[in-house]
Amino acid sequence: MSTIALPATTNRTRTASPRRPSAAVIWRRRAVAVLALIVVAFLITVAIGRVGAEAELQDKVAGHVVVQPGQSLWEVAVATAPEGMDARRQLDDLVKLNGFTSSQVDAWTVVLLPAR
Repeated sequence: MSTIALPATTNRTRTASPRRPSAAVIWRRRAVAVLALIVVAFLITVAIGRVGAEAELQDKVAGHVVVQPGQSLWEVAVATAPEGMDARRQLDDLVKLNGFTSSQVDAWTVVLLPAR
């Protein structure tokens, strides 16, 4: 009796060809990418604006004072007015620089002092 050797069978599995994403998926990916670019551009614009504003403000501000409880803006103006300057002018400059609508300020408010 003779035996016949059969070739070894290989278990071939079919690999699926990569499917292309649908048009909806492609548009969604593009929309997310565009939205991300818009957000990044906005953040860069805000950062540049802040740097410019800080540089501009640095020329106008000499320091700051924190208003203590019971202290008025008039008292701050009298205490921070340069020697020989009228406290009324200092008060006007404080109001303009800080954007106050009245001379009444709350305690613990940070008041920027104008540079001379």
